[in-house]
Amino acid sequence: MDGAVMGVKGEASTRVAVFDLDGTISHRDLFLVFLRQAMRRLGPARKLRTALLPLHTLRFGLRAITNAELKAAFLDAILGGRQRSTLVALATDFAARSLEREMKPAALQAMQRHRQAGDALVLASASLDLYVEPIASQLGFDAVVSTRVAWTTDDRLAGSLDGSNLRGAPKLAAVRAMLAERFPLAKSFVAYSDHESDIPLLAAASSAFAVDPTAALARAARERGWPIVDWRGAGSLPAAAIQSGLVVPG
Repeated sequence: MDGAVMGVKGEASTRVAVFDLDGTISHRDLFLVFLRQAMRRLGPARKLRTALLPLHTLRFGLRAITNAELKAAFLDAILGGRQRSTLVALATDFAARSLEREMKPAALQAMQRHRQAGDALVLASASLDLYVEPIASQLGFDAVVSTRVAWTTDDRLAGSLDGSNLRGAPKLAAVRAMLAERFPLAKSFVAYSDHESDIPLLAAASSAFAVDPTAALARAARERGWPIVDWRGAGSLPAAAIQSGLVVPG
């Protein structure tokens, strides 16, 4: 199966809630936030390739390269060749900081409502397993699917992806495979996302919610009758409250 799949509880459930990460439960896309933190702490690994990143971004804007190719270019330029142990430590720290600074309180409250209803929680993200998995673990998700990074035989980041970039149809395929494996009794799922790339996932859900949607997703939501919800409210919750399950439902 393409993409990383992590399980926590390993139990079947008849009800599952699937949450996107970037822009849905977090205030912003965490990929560049993570890379900026890595550069501040480690410095760019390959300066020439880092200098070429604006060109890659322009080519992506012109549709000359794919999102997966752009993601791999940033990954290779900034983290390529780094030791796994160094990056795991960095990602673990980033996940803890993200809980305090990046999560939307309304999203955490929605997650808690699903927990209280007995639903299993799944985090489905096109972001990197390197930091998505510790975020999912610290937030108490039951399972997660995310884009895998590739490693060399000597445990260094290869600067490429291992399998599909879980964006669009590949994310839906990864979610379906994970549900069949981990939650075989689940007949349907609820899905939350902010981005039009998740229209396949939302369309496959029994109930779909457009969360603080992009303009394209907002149009699709109105056409398909999906509720549009606002989770953008300012404010924060302490990590201790999140991890101990003391988030008060809204």
